[in-house]
Amino acid sequence: MYYVVIDLEWNQYHNPLRTPTSRSGVKMHEEIIQIGAIKTDHQMNPVDTFRMFIRLGGGRRLDKYVKKLTHISDADIASGEDFVSAAPQFAEWLKDVDAVFSWGPDDRRVYLNNLAFFDLPAPSCAWYDAQKIYASQVPEHGPLALKTVAESLQVRVTLSLHDAMNDAILTAFCMYQLNVEAGVEAYNKQKETAASGDTLQMKPLFTCKTHRHMNQQAAWEEACNGLLRCPQCMQPLSWSGDEIGTLTRFYKPAKCDTHGEYLIRGEFGGSKMCTVKFSFFPATPEILELAKKEMQPAAKRHRRRRRRKPAAPAAAPATEAAETVVSIAPEELLPRAIVFAAEAHRQQARGTGAAARIVHPMEVVSVAATMTDDPALLAAAALHDTLETCPGLTAEAIEKTFGAHVADLVSFETEIADPETGWRERKQAELDRLKGADEEQLILALSDRLSDARALSREYAALKDGLWQRFNQADRREQAWYYKALVVAFKPLERFGAYGEFKHLISSVFARRRAAKSAPEENNG
Repeated sequence: MYYVVIDLEWNQYHNPLRTPTSRSGVKMHEEIIQIGAIKTDHQMNPVDTFRMFIRLGGGRRLDKYVKKLTHISDADIASGEDFVSAAPQFAEWLKDVDAVFSWGPDDRRVYLNNLAFFDLPAPSCAWYDAQKIYASQVPEHGPLALKTVAESLQVRVTLSLHDAMNDAILTAFCMYQLNVEAGVEAYNKQKETAASGDTLQMKPLFTCKTHRHMNQQAAWEEACNGLLRCPQCMQPLSWSGDEIGTLTRFYKPAKCDTHGEYLIRGEFGGSKMCTVKFSFFPATPEILELAKKEMQPAAKRHRRRRRRKPAAPAAAPATEAAETVVSIAPEELLPRAIVFAAEAHRQQARGTGAAARIVHPMEVVSVAATMTDDPALLAAAALHDTLETCPGLTAEAIEKTFGAHVADLVSFETEIADPETGWRERKQAELDRLKGADEEQLILALSDRLSDARALSREYAALKDGLWQRFNQADRREQAWYYKALVVAFKPLERFGAYGEFKHLISSVFARRRAAKSAPEENNG
């Protein structure tokens, strides 16, 4: 039986809107482009190697930074195999392997994510972090970069790094200087736990973390699709019980069919961008008890904060309200939002037209759908006018039904008129807000303004300059300043067709008057 040391190189997709997404909803932020692995005996003596380039799917291209770092060319990628055919070959090569090692946790995470994206099974051998074994056996270590560690272990570095095969070989040379079998034994050993007051003090068996996402729902989807894997055999885990804790930090049991139950601590992090971190612990009765003790004080504080809010009439008991969590499946968000908006806008008309108010939100949804398929953003598009035009409806009500992320997007797109603030001041404040907006907020705002611009173009064709008398601001020059400033504010979205249409409509509306004036002069010429 053998060990395998593996290294992967991958392409990166930084833009959330361009991240490849499978039909089952798995997002692939890094796509493997090269596999390098060396098979050894238990004394780290080389036996065999595996090296393969992987073609990018879906017409995707190599990131410029990745190309520069790895020196992998488009021709190298084109000569490779599809991951769907390469993965089974690699799995077959791993058949007689006891354990897989990589330097750091990222290779394992990316490999499992790619398998989940293509709906392929993971090999059943254990996967270990060689970096952790080194850190445990060399307590006085310095930085853990592979090149630095190799130099500290007096391993001569003559290979060019950031090549999968070379990095795997260098990792194996470093591991040759360690007691790998003792490291594996220590790695598998039950971690010791100790309690200090009400705080849980223990070292997790394994930790992993998602990328940064624009909302908690997207981060949670990645965590469940890519990170919920057994630390020992890489097979998918299934949730096996109820969670305890708060909305941002909780413990929940998960089960592997081969290795039994784990207790997983989930932690949401980030302020503007959200992440989820999973820490895996053995699900022993002692650790379960310590987890309950740790979460108990946090739960009480959470409830006290909730009680300070005004109670709704005929509300459920405070403890029940405190534990209310929005749990709408992603595919249900948009249909529920449309029904909610239709009911909220019932018997309302928009502006001076006869069309029902709900027609505008539906058009905003259709525009947004040309730029994103994020269900939370599309739900916010359907609901974007509700706070502004429906008396009595609050952001808290939106949050309770659809979650904090949807409520935040709707609030961003809501303008509550202040009678003491002038029109230009309000519009300038809106433009300033757009300057600091993220891409989701810009997509929502552009979808709303494009719907307005379409109506503006239609009505201007019929009413000419009489149109402006219908607005609170009847000065055409002020309206031109506002809409042309919006064109500049939405420029980060110029890759979308919606931006081109908006720019064209604004240009045509505010150029018609000038064209009309210049026509007689041209005839007289």
